[in-house]
Amino acid sequence: MLLMEKVAMLTRQNETFALAMIIESKGSTPRHVGKMIVYRDGTIEGTVGGGLAEHYIIEDSVKAIQNGQSKIVEYKLNKQAKDGIQMNCGGTLRVFIEVYTSKPELVIAGAGHLGYALAKLADFLEYPYCIVDDRAGYCTEDRFPNATNLFVNEDIEKAMLAANLNKNSYVVIVTKDRDDIVLKTALQFPIAYVGMVASKRKVIRIFDKLKSEGVTPEQLEQIHSPIGMEIGSETTEEIAISIIGEIIKVSKEKKPKIVKQLSR
Repeated sequence: MLLMEKVAMLTRQNETFALAMIIESKGSTPRHVGKMIVYRDGTIEGTVGGGLAEHYIIEDSVKAIQNGQSKIVEYKLNKQAKDGIQMNCGGTLRVFIEVYTSKPELVIAGAGHLGYALAKLADFLEYPYCIVDDRAGYCTEDRFPNATNLFVNEDIEKAMLAANLNKNSYVVIVTKDRDDIVLKTALQFPIAYVGMVASKRKVIRIFDKLKSEGVTPEQLEQIHSPIGMEIGSETTEEIAISIIGEIIKVSKEKKPKIVKQLSR
């Protein structure tokens, strides 16, 4: 597979990585052209010449991934030069490090009006999302033509389990009357975010129920409820915007927190 084909595949798979590409070289350098994929853990595919210069490029690429920002870096391959690295080549390299950041993978639990509005925003933002519900009449391809998956089961716990939640999952709970079941199921997995639309009275009732079932106060503190940013939202569409805004904010944090999971 050609390197740029791999970049396209990783993008489709919603992976986070960096592409380091030599954009200018002067004098003696290990290579004058080259591209390299760098992953979060520093593993690579391709090369920009190997050796110490490549080592520094990998380090800077990992930092760029952590910061979520692309950048151009320059290396003087001369240990005698100011700010030079311990090499004798004598030339200089300029490298563009382009960061490809994964988008939040939304798990919208609830196919009603708010779930529909959230899906439309996800379509606009090109965020991948799936829909979970216990009502076959609502959770349909006609209503959600761009969803990556539809998980529908009269037993909504089974539908949630089928969604295969993971550390990239941002779970939004907007069900008709199954919030407690969906929330407890979501907490069984190491997910990036979980939020629930509910009144204060409903939150207290559900939290008390979950505590009686073994959920700890520490785990409950991780739940975003009331959900969404405080923007004075009233309509369904405004509430959806406030929720997506909060998810964008959480997903951009440099050190995203993973929800502490229940024992399964």
